[in-house]
Formats: sequence, C-alpha cells, structure tokens
Amino acid sequence: MKSTTIIIVTVAAFVVTGALIVLWSQQQRPVSTPKALGVIQLTDENFEKEVVEASRHRPILVDFYADWCLPCRFLDPILEEVAREKAGRAVIGKVDSDRNLIARRFGVQRVPAIFIIKDGEIKNHFQGVVSKDTIIRALEEFGA
Repeated sequence: MKSTTIIIVTVAAFVVTGALIVLWSQQQRPVSTPKALGVIQLTDENFEKEVVEASRHRPILVDFYADWCLPCRFLDPILEEVAREKAGRAVIGKVDSDRNLIARRFGVQRVPAIFIIKDGEIKNHFQGVVSKDTIIRALEEFGA
C-alpha cells in the first residue's frame, strides 16, 4: 500500500509541474508583433506575393511554426536577430502552420520547419531549432 501511495503522489506531482510549466510558457509569449521585429507574418493569402515573387530579388526565409510549439519560441529571438542583420538583403517570414494550408504544400509535418527560397524555388531547409550562424550562412549562400 505504501508504494502505491508513493507512485500516485509522484505522478500527481509530475502532472501539476507539467501544467505549471505550460501555463508559465503561455505567459512568456512576447507581446510585440512579428512585423515590428522585422519578421513578417505570412498567410495563404499573401504567400505568393511576399515569398514567391519577392524571392526573385532576394532570398526569403520561411519559418513554419505553431503557437503551442516550445522549440518555435526558442527560435523566435534568433530569427529576429537575423531579420535585423539582413534587413534589405533577405526577408524573414513566419507562417502559422495550424492556420494556413500552405504548410501542406511544403510537406511540413513537424515544426519548426525552415525553408530558404530563392527564385521561386526551395534552395535549403532545416528542421528544429537552428543556430543563428547556420541561418546566416544559408542566406548568404543565396545572395543575402
């Protein structure tokens, strides 16, 4: 009986801790908008103009993310830094994969998923959180 009680208390502690972590992470979401940070918000409606057409002039980084995705949140400050450093030479955009069907066209099954697009074609892609240096090198490879 004593070991059953220990197991129940341990499981309850893990559940409560997990719930607290989720609630805390929801409160940590930045209040600023992606546009204000140099990162544009992409949707099904503006994707053709903001990505496909614009990629003929400079490389475009497209980050497919979801609001519930913790690794996506880790990637946000990295993308903001890259957007500031590459302003005018590359475009950094984000697509909410839960709200936009364009994610299906790219075959996105896990987020974060990053695509580098130049001349209307996918030139490179990454899965998961990627370092700033890796992103910078990939953009520079295609003219940023």
